[in-house]
Amino acid sequence: KREGTYQPVSWQTVRRDVETLAAALTARGVQPGDRVAILSENRYEWVVADLAILHAGAASVTLHFPLTPEQVEEQLRDSESCAIFVSTAQQAQKVDAIRDRLPALKHYFSFDAVSGWTPIAQLQHEGEQRLRDKPTLVRETAELNHWDSLATLIYTSGTTGDSKGVMLSHGNLLANMYACTQVFPPPGRDYVMFNFLPLSHIYAHTCDHLVAIALGVQMAFAESFDTLAQNLQEVRPHAINGVPRFYEKVRERVMQVIDSKPFLRLLGSYARKKGMRRAFGGRLIWAISGGAALDPQVAEFYWENGIQLFQGYGLTETSPVLTGNNPKHNKIGTVGVPFPGVEIKIADDGEILARGPNIMKGYWRKPEATAQAIDPDGWFHTGDVGEIVDDQYLRITDRKKDIFVLAGGKNIAPVALENALIRNPYIEQAVIYGDKKKFVAALIVPDFVQLEEWAQQQGIQYDSREALVQNPQVYAFIEQQVEDAMRPFAPYERVKRFILLPQAFTFEAGDVTITLKMRRARIIERYREQLDALYDEERV
Repeated sequence: KREGTYQPVSWQTVRRDVETLAAALTARGVQPGDRVAILSENRYEWVVADLAILHAGAASVTLHFPLTPEQVEEQLRDSESCAIFVSTAQQAQKVDAIRDRLPALKHYFSFDAVSGWTPIAQLQHEGEQRLRDKPTLVRETAELNHWDSLATLIYTSGTTGDSKGVMLSHGNLLANMYACTQVFPPPGRDYVMFNFLPLSHIYAHTCDHLVAIALGVQMAFAESFDTLAQNLQEVRPHAINGVPRFYEKVRERVMQVIDSKPFLRLLGSYARKKGMRRAFGGRLIWAISGGAALDPQVAEFYWENGIQLFQGYGLTETSPVLTGNNPKHNKIGTVGVPFPGVEIKIADDGEILARGPNIMKGYWRKPEATAQAIDPDGWFHTGDVGEIVDDQYLRITDRKKDIFVLAGGKNIAPVALENALIRNPYIEQAVIYGDKKKFVAALIVPDFVQLEEWAQQQGIQYDSREALVQNPQVYAFIEQQVEDAMRPFAPYERVKRFILLPQAFTFEAGDVTITLKMRRARIIERYREQLDALYDEERV
């Protein structure tokens, strides 16, 4: 989107921009096999830079744009990137602060004009001149790539705090990209995809960026998370990839509008269907959810109200899609059936194992970690626990490392409890705790929009969110919400105590991944003293 309106770009223009930039990279000394980093928000230039890096025979290192300078330094040093693209002066400042400590980093390129950085427009001008001298240059470097060549290096979300560089080959990406196009073929050439998830993460990298190229269809970028609702009305997409929290928020927003107007409430399902369809622009054919577990109640709501919402499953290490529900095979509460070329089996301890052409080459310079993840028979150990339902659908029950045991010997699967809690409209986030303890406890972040509205209705006075969550009346109210959410669970599974927090868990604070998955170990370590204090009290 430029100057307030969405501007179309032809595939012919994309090809020209990619080839001129690739020629410039080669002329500047980028060699086949080198790593070139991208630190940018989603935008057209991100796509061009990524494809140009591949055409130059190098591999892209896609850095998440909210990373701190220290995190950027760690990943640039580990990958030994020789060059980097940044989007803005703000991103450039992160690199400028650390460039003296990165001897391998030789080239500094920017999408916007940034002092001391070479702008992409200048590079493309250089590339045009280089191609006039040698028209076959880019074809020659691109043809050096083969099925097993490193295409991209993506650092894992690191929910356990152990970030590793995942090596994905051209073959890995091509196999998964092709599988996606087979399962979700476009109904026509005017098909429009909508992207708002970060392209630096493998989910959007493959399922938006690469799939759009494979299908030859349009992909529109959201301006920001804050403008999603507006951009959906402008783009009116046919397909969208999202995460569960996005779909939950859309549902909540539509229902808030309906509940606020008595005449809409009277219209019942008609108003819900009309509102949901309008929320996505009116042309949506299907929506896909990944990155975290989708609440079955949310999926059912979408289907009941005319939106086909399919849940899929995958990891960075698997390029990413392993399984997915789709128009031919859909079972709510599962993550669907294996994608073409993918094999799935359940190990004796319940762990999900996967094998196929989309399984990573390995972890960058971590042979021991690679050997632990991929066994001699080629099975990738996902770390997730699950089961096969109806002989074909995969259901995930928890992360293997997250399951803990209470002092009394009972196993606790925290994800199911957390999902039940955040299903409540007054609870935004939750982290379950209790390993080797007498009962289950939790950290809870309220949905402050809902809670503050309730507090106002109750006449509760407060001057900060810290004061609000410490109010006994508020605590008692949330306690009732927790009790309601825990009713379906066995008594030993239910949350008995909790801490109400005044601020959300964020990526910037290191609490969640770029796809909003909780970094449980890091969060618990930060709050361990307060959590343990819950068990010191006499009341249980």
